[in-house]
Amino acid sequence: MIVKNEEKYLEACLKSVKNKVNEIIIVDTGSQDQTIDIAKENGAKVFSIKWNNDFAAARNFSIKQATMDYILVMDADEHLDENVDLQKVLTSEKDHYSIRIKNELSSGGSIFHPAVRLFKNFIGLQYFGKIHEHLNVDRPTSELSHEFGDVLIHHIGYKDDVVVEKEKHNRNMKILLDEVETNPTGYNLYNLGNQYKANEQHNEALEAYKKAFPLSKDRLYINYLLYNMIDCLRILGRTKEALDVLDASIESFPNHTDFYFMRGRIYEEMAYYKDAEIAYKKCVELGEVKLLQTLDGVGSYLSFIRLGHIYIELGDYSSALDMATEALKSNRYHMPALKMYLELLIRTNVPNVKIKENIKEIFPIASFEDLKHLVIVLSVIKSPLLQEFLDQYNLKVSESVLGISKLYSKNYMESFRIWKGNGLESDEYKDVLLLAFLLKNNDLEDKYKSSLNLSKKEWKLVDKLIYRDKVDFGKISEELEDIIVFISKQLIYLYEDEHFNYLFNVIAKGSSSLKIKFSKMLMETGFTQNAQQLLLDFYVENQTNKEYVELLADTCYKQKQFNEAISFYNRVTELSKDYLSYEKMFRTFEKLNDQKALELLNEEIKRLFPLALWVK
Repeated sequence: MIVKNEEKYLEACLKSVKNKVNEIIIVDTGSQDQTIDIAKENGAKVFSIKWNNDFAAARNFSIKQATMDYILVMDADEHLDENVDLQKVLTSEKDHYSIRIKNELSSGGSIFHPAVRLFKNFIGLQYFGKIHEHLNVDRPTSELSHEFGDVLIHHIGYKDDVVVEKEKHNRNMKILLDEVETNPTGYNLYNLGNQYKANEQHNEALEAYKKAFPLSKDRLYINYLLYNMIDCLRILGRTKEALDVLDASIESFPNHTDFYFMRGRIYEEMAYYKDAEIAYKKCVELGEVKLLQTLDGVGSYLSFIRLGHIYIELGDYSSALDMATEALKSNRYHMPALKMYLELLIRTNVPNVKIKENIKEIFPIASFEDLKHLVIVLSVIKSPLLQEFLDQYNLKVSESVLGISKLYSKNYMESFRIWKGNGLESDEYKDVLLLAFLLKNNDLEDKYKSSLNLSKKEWKLVDKLIYRDKVDFGKISEELEDIIVFISKQLIYLYEDEHFNYLFNVIAKGSSSLKIKFSKMLMETGFTQNAQQLLLDFYVENQTNKEYVELLADTCYKQKQFNEAISFYNRVTELSKDYLSYEKMFRTFEKLNDQKALELLNEEIKRLFPLALWVK
């Protein structure tokens, strides 16, 4: 290992290898913290050298100190998986082994990539490259033996807090620019592109990838070079170019799951849901990528979750629930999967008693980590079951979580007492406003006022709502609209019918945008008929509002009023040539089994939307 100021991570790394290797060699490049002391306490042989912005030079110095037959190279922000048996791997006595590195991301996901980290000593292997250094295992004159070893290393260095703490971006960029100038290889240009992309400099990253591509066609990283190039084009809004590069990549690498996942992502963002659905299903069919760099979960839980989101957008909660279940089977600790699963149970009006039974089946509590995981999700979705689990396991939680749990278990005064004495988390102001509305008491106004960017007029409206005075919304900000819809939704889940009916009558006199948001919420919570009636009551003055008419069509589709849905979708297409409206119309004709209409519509979609693949 080479290290510098790694006291925060080093001990965990060394403990992971301590009983699996014969010696630990650490080269320090100028630590000013407790790094060296920690290394020595864990039995390492420590050497020091002056840092000269050259990782390869430091690595090669560390190799010279090693006395054993094989060398395992690690960094301090990594740890060896507890199930790894290095001696068993080395029974094949290869010259070098590619192993898997699992890079954990701040988002909760991870990226796997292969790297040669385990190799024979004393056969002349050395590192090259001042940064992102690599062994000379592919030197032209060598005939070295190689295989993929069953070794997994966990890496946390890509998490945002670690990157900021180490100022890795600034350090790496300077070294990379110097390296590319003196040695513009495909690998150096690829890594420069990665650094620009990490800095969100996507135009610069794209140019670096383009230069790297012709120099990298026979390299293991070529798939991810293409993936990152496509992702930059996607982020820059150059969708047609992204899809063109993606099609060429799939033609060259037809079994690389990540490319299909990227296709699904692009089409999902375009609301081309049929093509996105096909792409994600292909990901599941292909499964996870084993030996190349890959995003963990593209062949399983990530694709199931994306399919779930598509089905939610289309109002098919039953299929979405199936996808959330499959995602949890693939990775029970994927929080978005558990969150989606529980939210869908709530949306489909499953009683809390039944939801608790489902939790026991799909997410049995076998450890404190399991319980912690579940409590976090229950607090995020504001489930009344949160308080039950806190009581059952006698858990001590923050005042923030406790305030939420008391509110949604309908212990309003206890929730008021907690929030009265404490500050708020940034995302709690809506909950406190809900509490104020329920109690008809705005004593907590100072708690949430600073978090809201409302006008003086809107604050007066909030006070009138809290005290049930006569309210005329007129035109209000999107922020206030979102708050009102949020409160309405929670009132449904809390079974506060009287309070909800008051808001319903007020909203009915509000703007079209408020009615649209409110009607969408009603559909989400199973009150599609009510949403439809509200929209029909004000249809005449909104018949030129494309979003309004489309939502009305959606309510018809949801209630299996397919002929009426077709009529409204036709109206939508008259107002705007929007792809999603055509796809929804196609799905409706499928329900009617109208083959002639399907053929005609297929041709129309093909003509209007050349990027759609499923019609070709």
